[in-house]
Amino acid sequence: MTPEPFTLTTLGTAGGPMQNPDRAQPAFLLMNGTKPVLIDCGDGAMRQLKRAGIEFRDVAEIFLTHHHFDHIGGLFACIGINMMTMRREPLTIYGPAGTAQILDGLFAGCDVPNAIGFGVAGQVMPHPREFVKVREIQPGDVLTSGEMRVTVCENTHYRAEAEFGKEGPVSLSYRFDTPDRSVVLTGDTGECRALEELARGADLLISEIADLDLTMQRVRARNAHMSDAQIDKIREHLSSHHLSPEQVGDLATRAGVAHVVAVHFAPGVATPETTPSYAARISAMFEGRVEIASDLSTY
Repeated sequence: MTPEPFTLTTLGTAGGPMQNPDRAQPAFLLMNGTKPVLIDCGDGAMRQLKRAGIEFRDVAEIFLTHHHFDHIGGLFACIGINMMTMRREPLTIYGPAGTAQILDGLFAGCDVPNAIGFGVAGQVMPHPREFVKVREIQPGDVLTSGEMRVTVCENTHYRAEAEFGKEGPVSLSYRFDTPDRSVVLTGDTGECRALEELARGADLLISEIADLDLTMQRVRARNAHMSDAQIDKIREHLSSHHLSPEQVGDLATRAGVAHVVAVHFAPGVATPETTPSYAARISAMFEGRVEIASDLSTY
């Protein structure tokens, strides 16, 4: 029997808090054989699953890279609609420290609609506390799901590598390996040696990119009241905690990956007119296959 393909679909390729009219917020569908796995759960993720042909109730595992709102905004909808459709099967949500606190708050938010129910005497909906399992994970953890192995590392979206292991919030990158294919998702990150090691020899690298100059032009244009010091702090964050196209290409070359797919675009970045230039900037540093993702592309 031919095994089911191990594929990655880009449900949402936008990035940042601003709404993007052309792209949904970050979310990715990994097909582990016939089992759909969700990575990040940005606003609109449930609708994007449907557009990809997947029923949300069939998702049994969600992996969160970090807790910025563009990556978790769809979690309340996810657990709420599972409650209203009478889910009984376990839904496991993996994420860095703080995930349990976030889910506890969302569970509390379900108390009122759960108590209301459907107005049918004697009918009781399951509460998400009954079917959602939360597992907080740490850099270095290795998990298994069927034939799939999941390896976790910290990245530099929140802090420099010299601060790894200290108290504080953690942003994660993931590697998913099956017997025939390996996929790495950077999540949001800056340059990071740990991520380079995680991605070593991967078949597919799904990487964020950021256009620092364009983004800073827009920040300054839209926030004339900001001081130069405030603007400098934003630039420092974007340059240290995100990757330029050239840095993505360099990462792919050093890690020896085969195929790069770029995601996480702010509004106005990677339009049909500018997509070729971003691909060219990555390819200037990387000889392998390069693509600039659209929503609902499958690799």
